[in-house]
Amino acid sequence: MSIAKSLSEEQITKIQAWADAGTELSEIQKLLGTELNVGATYLETRFLLDDLGIEIHVEPEPEPEPEPEPEPESEQMPEAALDSEDHPGAEQAEEPGLENDAHATVTIDTVQRPGAIVSGRVTFDGGESAAWWLDQMGRLGMDSDNSDFKPSEPQLMIFQRELQRVIQEKGL
Repeated sequence: MSIAKSLSEEQITKIQAWADAGTELSEIQKLLGTELNVGATYLETRFLLDDLGIEIHVEPEPEPEPEPEPEPESEQMPEAALDSEDHPGAEQAEEPGLENDAHATVTIDTVQRPGAIVSGRVTFDGGESAAWWLDQMGRLGMDSDNSDFKPSEPQLMIFQRELQRVIQEKGL
């Protein structure tokens, strides 16, 4: 015999109220036993709701508030710095003051740095080298092997241009 056939209208109304309030199925199963003296397994409770045409009302979860964008750290450059076509300083690489034979060697790691979508190493003219990474927020970070070394603006421009070229070659 179906449990639904043995319930009164008042009991069905209570079950409907629980479901409308968003009560989970396992809690409805417990309430059937404690408040209505109706013993039912979890599966029987599911079938009971189906037989009665009752659906559990589920409140949509509120949209999480967007996290504020973190301030770029002093050693990080914005993602726009990678795009030399849109970066106003990119033309400076061709201007006097930058050595046309200056270069940076950029490599991409085969195993990416934790938290990075792409990472690698750069070696500047003069032999100074650093680890670099691009995180999920599009921020470029750099950690020099020599804590006293800070790349100059021309070195950063050359690095950015070379990084963009290497990333495009790899199809990333």
